[in-house]
Amino acid sequence: MNTYPEHIRALARQLGARLKTDATFKEQVEKNPIDALGAAGLQKEVVADFLRETGLGDVAGYLGSGFCSLTVY
Repeated sequence: MNTYPEHIRALARQLGARLKTDATFKEQVEKNPIDALGAAGLQKEVVADFLRETGLGDVAGYLGSGFCSLTVY
């Protein structure tokens, strides 16, 4: 499992909170996770794990393979 710097984990926590409060953002993430999360500053290498950790794991199927692990605390 890859360990990411705190600034990436902090951003992931902020985006996870935003998913809970911003329906438009959540819809954008569900439709196009790489573009929506990338525009919000999250690196594409972290997107699959972010989706899994936030309960949007079914969306991660659109990403393909080659992504690293991220645990959001």
